[in-house]
Amino acid sequence: MSDQQKHEALQPIHPSMAGKLDPVFEKLYNDNVANTPLKPIDLDVLRTKYSVLYSYGTGPAPDVGRIYDSEITTHEGVALQLRVYEPEGSGPWPAHLDFHGGGWGLGDLDTESHICKHICKKANVIVVDVAYRLVPENAFPCGITDSFAALKYIFEKGAQEFNILTDKLSVGGVSAGGFISLALGHLARDAGIPLRLIAVGTPVIDDISQYQTAADSPFASMQRNEHAPTLNWGRLVWFDRLKWSSLGSTPEEIAEKRKKIPGLFANLLVADNFADMAPTVIFTAGADPLCDEGEAYGRNLIENGVQVTMKRFPGVPHPFMHMDKDLWQASEFIDHTARAIGHALHDS
Repeated sequence: MSDQQKHEALQPIHPSMAGKLDPVFEKLYNDNVANTPLKPIDLDVLRTKYSVLYSYGTGPAPDVGRIYDSEITTHEGVALQLRVYEPEGSGPWPAHLDFHGGGWGLGDLDTESHICKHICKKANVIVVDVAYRLVPENAFPCGITDSFAALKYIFEKGAQEFNILTDKLSVGGVSAGGFISLALGHLARDAGIPLRLIAVGTPVIDDISQYQTAADSPFASMQRNEHAPTLNWGRLVWFDRLKWSSLGSTPEEIAEKRKKIPGLFANLLVADNFADMAPTVIFTAGADPLCDEGEAYGRNLIENGVQVTMKRFPGVPHPFMHMDKDLWQASEFIDHTARAIGHALHDS
């Protein structure tokens, strides 16, 4: 079976993960996922199921004042769908922009709806969830450029169109959405858009296309968690190939177009400047292949004088924050994220 077929990782927990996982997660996984037959990936089918992929572990979310969908047209002429979560009351409010995960090719406005509701309620802020365009039908780095365009739009027009206090903005997301949020920190700083906070979970950071195997990565978590449940090396490679395939149909065409993409958009560790960034919260997962690279990025910020909060949640895999019904780590992730956003965006 090819690497592309094996990437799904829907099988019993790999022996190499023995002793590394919280028993509560192990039971949750074994009861709901481990016996699912292994089969080739179908991107269209996975897209229809992605936002409920971990619903077996997702707890109820609080009610908020109002939820509505909207659409903006960016300066580049791109129409983007938004979902807006408003607290109770009349506002105006600070705002947190959320960018969902999904390996650049999955996810929508339902993917992190429960997290958005928690943040809206607990931090008492508007949450604007952004549906950036996906690969491969749109060329990478569309997720980053769309998201930055949405941030610029909210900064410029959020007061009149969404009742937002545009001097009190934060950004955040998980996985690919974490990468997007951190990249936006660099872009916003350079564009003079003030952010109060960047809050991310289990972010992808490095460019794994430069490695042939997990052993080639400089980050020990990539080897330690090569066969982790929910996200493993093979699945990371599959999504990485999907991302770069959006640039062309041949290796030569892809390589030529990659030359025109800023290095930062492929690998956050090669950023030219880590100084003067917004305060940043980075939460990682002990059983995630991406754990160490997220923490390495955080150390780069710290070394450049940026205020950084980092925490590694033990015994859980990459998408653990979607399993707050059962995992204390997920509940704490949501609570700590909301608390950090609330503290950053409210003056008192």
